[in-house]
Amino acid sequence: MNNKLFVSLLLALCCLLPGGLRAGGLVVAFGESLEPYVIPQLESGIEVDIIRAALEAGGMQLKPVFLAQKRLPYAFANPAVQAIATMLPGYGVNGAYSDVYISYEDKAITLASRELQFKHIADLANYSILAFPMANRYLGAEFSSLASQHPAYSETGNQLDQNRLLYRGSVDVVVADIHIFKYMNRRLLTDFHEVPREVKYHDLFPRVPYRVLFRSPELRDRFNNGLQQLQRNGLYQQILARYS
Repeated sequence: MNNKLFVSLLLALCCLLPGGLRAGGLVVAFGESLEPYVIPQLESGIEVDIIRAALEAGGMQLKPVFLAQKRLPYAFANPAVQAIATMLPGYGVNGAYSDVYISYEDKAITLASRELQFKHIADLANYSILAFPMANRYLGAEFSSLASQHPAYSETGNQLDQNRLLYRGSVDVVVADIHIFKYMNRRLLTDFHEVPREVKYHDLFPRVPYRVLFRSPELRDRFNNGLQQLQRNGLYQQILARYS
């Protein structure tokens, strides 16, 4: 899908949402397939709940919209969207970046039975890799370089399939946030009665601190003040605990 068509569809989506987006609250774009950080069908998740609570502390209401992760940097093409979640500075999108509100803990994950040892990102070069969308942009220059040259590197927006393909031996290494991976394990067991296998987590990547990108500094400042309130009064930790 080209960007012009995507923007047209996004505009149509926003017009169809009930209540009028601009009148009904602050429209924030979130990526899909990020459970437990973002759970679109419930309009909840770690990120959604933190952003909602911080906005409410700043006197604003949240109106979430959910897009494919790769489309998030283009969300400001729709003037109704006032903020974009899970963003990093340097994406080439102009706006006001908030304070860090969440950090992801990405790991290289392998079957424990294979007893693989990785100390450096370069050690992944001889193995097939299945990563999350845009991992080649999020995880630094060294991983980006490896991914761009690796014939057995791929990404998927269905992170439940990451777990399945690893357990079936269809891929050697999964690159995923540890909380997302564990959440998908729980879904495999409870929703599909599939028993996860024992895995090993390899610490190759630094934690990635994410920010909300706002159109205006005024909205950003109100959000930052609300976020600080959550961190002081303990609500931030309570939200994290809901999904642990």
